[in-house]
Amino acid sequence: MPLRGTNSKKLPSCLTVTFSGPNVRAASVVLDNSVTTRDKARSKFQALKELGLPAKHSLAFLFSCVGRGRHFYQAEDVESGAFHEVFPDTPLVGFFRGGEYGCDNFTLRRSVQESADRDSADLRRRNALKKLQNLEKSFTCVVCLLSFG
Repeated sequence: MPLRGTNSKKLPSCLTVTFSGPNVRAASVVLDNSVTTRDKARSKFQALKELGLPAKHSLAFLFSCVGRGRHFYQAEDVESGAFHEVFPDTPLVGFFRGGEYGCDNFTLRRSVQESADRDSADLRRRNALKKLQNLEKSFTCVVCLLSFG
């Protein structure tokens, strides 16, 4: 129910946070609806771990769909628990929301555009650019790992 005096139209919204600097490196992973167990979540987080980002000066953001959580997994703290099993010393900040934005990005210092350009050698450019256009997700959990060291 809208607050009195506010516009009742639903407008799309998106919040972005940017970290930059010579030592900032980032990678992200999307847990889609095929990730239905703690083991599958842990496996996706293990792929992030294998990138070798320094854990000493790192933090992660987790944005999970409100449709996930204890009703989806039939258990509590599955995604955050699996994350902390793989990254026990990395602070994790996040929340549940409706609609998520992200992609599997293991490029580290390369941009998603560079990755799409590289893929265009194997695929038609239009298909490669779909990676850039398809960041809007639903019923997912997006985790972004940042390292500052």
